[in-house]
Amino acid sequence: MLRRRLTMGSSPSRDSFRPPVSAVFVAVGDVVILAAFVVLGLLMHQISPTSHPVYAIQTALPFLLAWLIVAPIVGAYASRTLRSVRRTLGVASLAWIVVSVLGAGIRATPFFHGGAPVEFVLVNLVVGLGFVLSWRILVAVSIPRLT
Repeated sequence: MLRRRLTMGSSPSRDSFRPPVSAVFVAVGDVVILAAFVVLGLLMHQISPTSHPVYAIQTALPFLLAWLIVAPIVGAYASRTLRSVRRTLGVASLAWIVVSVLGAGIRATPFFHGGAPVEFVLVNLVVGLGFVLSWRILVAVSIPRLT
């Protein structure tokens, strides 16, 4: 449809480039889930995110940045992904694996604390995948009913 509009001499409207409301909702939910995952990790290490907010932000930032880069590239916000449990499992798993490695790489730079020891990356990969998949399966089951 977009191609047809362009070939007819008119330019596409701004609405053509806006993501569906469900994708925006899911993206916000992704950020909340990732933040909850980081908060749980900090609490497991007896670090209060409210007492050490800069530390908490620095812990979360590499993975949030990686997610915001990787998720759209792999199609995590595509309608067909959001509406399919099977596709969600594949896409969200792929996204989180890449995010875990990329986020650990970012965290290993001198700009962030903590480094990225192998044990951290493995725990992050497995536990984070549990968080992401739980949320995304809920989304895939719910979105078709909401639209």
